[in-house]
Amino acid sequence: MNAKGDANRSVRMTKRRLSDALIALLAQKPVREITVRELTTLAKVSRGTFYFHYTDIYDLLAQIEQDQLEGLDALMGAILPSLQSQTPPDALHTLFVYLNENEALCGALMGPNGDAAFVMRIREMLEKRVIGHFVEPGQETARQCYLTSFAVNGCVGSIVAWLQNGRAQTPEEMSAMTWDAVRAIRAAASEKEA
Repeated sequence: MNAKGDANRSVRMTKRRLSDALIALLAQKPVREITVRELTTLAKVSRGTFYFHYTDIYDLLAQIEQDQLEGLDALMGAILPSLQSQTPPDALHTLFVYLNENEALCGALMGPNGDAAFVMRIREMLEKRVIGHFVEPGQETARQCYLTSFAVNGCVGSIVAWLQNGRAQTPEEMSAMTWDAVRAIRAAASEKEA
């Protein structure tokens, strides 16, 4: 039986080649300077095939970004319940392993040629998830919001710096440093609230 759509192996491979080509081009220049012609040439896919799957390059980029956001959101579901733990949760280590193994993708999306709005959406999603873990929507204090924003911006900034500086530290080292920072901010928030 022949599968249709994304379930079809050929379609998945074509979309993968297009995604890989876009990531390779983003490493060289901003998305606004990338043409469909150069993208499809690099991916070895016809322009018609590209337009069968995507309306334009921004549509392809949006789908890549959405996949990354969904993966990060799933990891947050495993990280947040561990905030009282002294050791970094496995999910945080998994995040840094993923970032390390997918450096080209993550570096392109969060690097100088990436979409600044994507990084902002990451921050917003993380802040919402963290605050929502502790209090009902609309019940958060200004202090909780500021400390959460500080923690999230620090974590995202550390990830971007790590990716841009060649990932000299191991995923284990990065998850430990990140966990220490998050727990320190969590302790500061708890002290004032108590």
